[in-house]
Amino acid sequence: MSNLRINLDDLLHARTVESERIEFKATWDSKVTGHQVLRTICAFANDLRRNGSGYVVLGVAQKDGLAELPPRGLTPEQMDEADRWIRGRCRTMKPRYDPRISREEKDGSRILVVWAPASETPPHQAPDGERGPRKYWVRVDNRTVDAEANGLLTQLLEQSAIVPWDSRTANDATVDDISETKVREHLRDCGSALSDEPHARHIYRKMDLVRRVNNHELPLNVALLLFSLDPSRWIPGAAIETSILQSGSASDTFRDKTFKGGLAEQVRGCLDYLRRELIASRVDKVPGKASAQSRSSYPEDALREVLVNAVFHRGYGVDSPHTTLVRVASDRIDIRSTPGPVHGIDLDHLQPGATPPLVPPRNPRIGELFKEIGLAEKRLTGLGKVYKEMERNGSPPPQFFFDEQRTFFQATLFANPWLSAESAIRRAGELRAVGRGEEARKALETAWRADPSSQVLAEELIRQLVAGGDLDRAEPMIEAALSMDPESRRPEVIVPWLEALVADGQGDRVRRFLVRATGRLSPNEAIGVAIVARRLRDAEMAAILFDVAGPAILGDPRAMLECAQNKLSLAGHAHREGATDRNRTLLADARILLERLLRMDAPGRRHAWAWRELARVRRWLGEPASAVDEAYANATRLAPDETKFTREWERFRQTRSTHPAPDVEPGHGEKST
Repeated sequence: MSNLRINLDDLLHARTVESERIEFKATWDSKVTGHQVLRTICAFANDLRRNGSGYVVLGVAQKDGLAELPPRGLTPEQMDEADRWIRGRCRTMKPRYDPRISREEKDGSRILVVWAPASETPPHQAPDGERGPRKYWVRVDNRTVDAEANGLLTQLLEQSAIVPWDSRTANDATVDDISETKVREHLRDCGSALSDEPHARHIYRKMDLVRRVNNHELPLNVALLLFSLDPSRWIPGAAIETSILQSGSASDTFRDKTFKGGLAEQVRGCLDYLRRELIASRVDKVPGKASAQSRSSYPEDALREVLVNAVFHRGYGVDSPHTTLVRVASDRIDIRSTPGPVHGIDLDHLQPGATPPLVPPRNPRIGELFKEIGLAEKRLTGLGKVYKEMERNGSPPPQFFFDEQRTFFQATLFANPWLSAESAIRRAGELRAVGRGEEARKALETAWRADPSSQVLAEELIRQLVAGGDLDRAEPMIEAALSMDPESRRPEVIVPWLEALVADGQGDRVRRFLVRATGRLSPNEAIGVAIVARRLRDAEMAAILFDVAGPAILGDPRAMLECAQNKLSLAGHAHREGATDRNRTLLADARILLERLLRMDAPGRRHAWAWRELARVRRWLGEPASAVDEAYANATRLAPDETKFTREWERFRQTRSTHPAPDVEPGHGEKST
C-alpha cells in the first residue's frame, strides 16, 4: 500500500511540490547512487529553507529538472536492496532519522519513492561517501551541498534550535481530537492512495500529524489547525471574521460572519461567502476590437491568494490571539492578520516586479498541506499572481502594508472601478430618495474626482447636474473627457451637456466650444455634436463635424439621415447663392446617403423620413414625377400620421413641376425621427 499522502502523478509532474524538493534517480546502486540519496535525505530532513517535505524518486530519470516518463523503473531485486540500504543507513545518521519509503508503480514500472519530512530533531549529519566524514547537508535550490563549506552551518544550527509552531505537539489535546473524516477528505482531494488505509492512526503517523511523547501519541498543532472540528478550542486566533459594510440613507451598518473549522474549510467557506456577496461581472466593449471583455468586481484568483496567505503566514501562538480579519467597504477588501511578516521580508519586497527573498516561512507544515490540495501557490509565485490578476481584470494594483514593529500585516484589494462607480451611484440614489439632492451630487462628484476615467460616474453626474441646471459645475468633466484618448472608452458626457446648454439658451457658448473642441472629438462624439450644431441651425459647422466623424456615419442610420438633411440645408443655401454645381453635388451626396440608409435595418419612422427626403432630392434634381411619387408614397405608408408628408405630396401632384425652386429651404429647421 502507498505511504504517500500526495498523488504520485502530481509528484512526478511537480504540480503540488516544487521541483527543487524532488530528486530523481534513474537507477540504483549502493556505492554511488546510495550515498547521493543518503546526503539528499539528510538535506531534506534538515530543511534549511523550511520548504517542507522532500522526495527522492528512484527508477525515474531526470531531464531539465523534470521527470522523464515513462519511467525506466527498478527490478524487484533493486527495489528490495534500495529499501533495506536506505533504511539501514538512515539509522546511522547523527541523530537517527527515519524517512517514509513507498513502493509505487507507474506505467507498469516499479519505482521507489523516499519521502523525507522535515525532522523533529535537526540538524542531522550523514557521511560523505562510504568512508568520508560526516557532514551537515542542506538543500540549496535543487542541489545538495555541505552546509559548512557553503557558509550555512551557523544558519542551520540557529534555525534547528527553534521548532516551527505548527510542527510542535499540542500537549492539551489528544489524537482523538483529530477528525478522521477531515483527514480522509484531504487525502481524497490530493488523490492520495493513502486514503485507502483502513486504520486512522496509521494514516496520522504516515502523514506526520502525530508524535510519540512519553509512551503515548499527541497531535501536532498543524493537525488541530487543519483537521479538528474547531481549532479555536485550543488556538483562539484560528478563525476568519468578515464584516461587510452596508450603506443606507441614514447610517452605515456592518454584516458580520465568522468562519471556523479546519483552516482549509475556513478559507473555502469564506471564499464562497465573498463570491456570493461581492463578486459580480460586467462585460465591456474593447475599443477597436470586435471582442468584449468581462471584468469582475474582484478577480477570484487574487482574492483567494491574499486570503490564503493571510491564513498561512500568520501566527497562531499565544502572542497572536486575534482572528484573521476581512473587512469589506464599498470600494475595497482589507485582509488583516497578526503578526507581520517574518524578518527578512521588507515592504520593498512586496512591490510590483520585486522578488521576495527566500526566508523560512512561519508555518511550513500549513503551507505544505495547502499546496497539496491546491490552495497555496508554489514559493515566490503568489505575489506576482495577485498583481497579474488585478491588472488583467482592469483593477487598481493591490496594496500591502505592515507596521514597523511588525504587529500586523494587511493586504488591500481595490474594487474594479465600475463597482466603485455603481456603489457611489447607489448611494447617491438613496440620498436623493430622502430629499438630499445636493448631498447626492456632491457624493457623485467626490467619487468622480477619485476616478475621472469612470464612464458611468461621469455620465450619471452630468445627468444630475443637467437636471439641476448646474451646467457650469459640469464643465470640468467635459474638459477631462476631452483630454482622454479619443480611441478609449470616454464618458458620453459632451453631447448631453451641449444639448442642455442649447435648451438653456446658451447657443453662443456652444458655438465657442465647437470651434475649440472639434479636433479632439471621437467619431461618435462628432456625430452627436454635429446634430447639436444642426439644432443651432449652423449647417456649416455641422458639415465640419460630420467630416470629423468620417466612416462612422455609415454604420449609424440616424447619423446618415441627419447628415443627408444637413446636405440638403447646405444645398438650399447654394441654390439661393446661384452656386449650381455645389447645389447639385450636395443633392447627389444626400441621395447616396439616403439610398444607403433605405437598404439598412432601421426603425420604420426613420425609413419614412429617408423616403420623404429622397422625394425632395428627386424633385429638385428634376427626376421623373413617378420617382418622386414613389418616394412620397413609401414615406406616407410608413408614417401615415405625418401630415407634412401628405401635404407636400399633394402640392407636388398639383404643380407637377420638374425643377421648382424649393418652397422650403431643403432640410432647414426640420427634425427627423
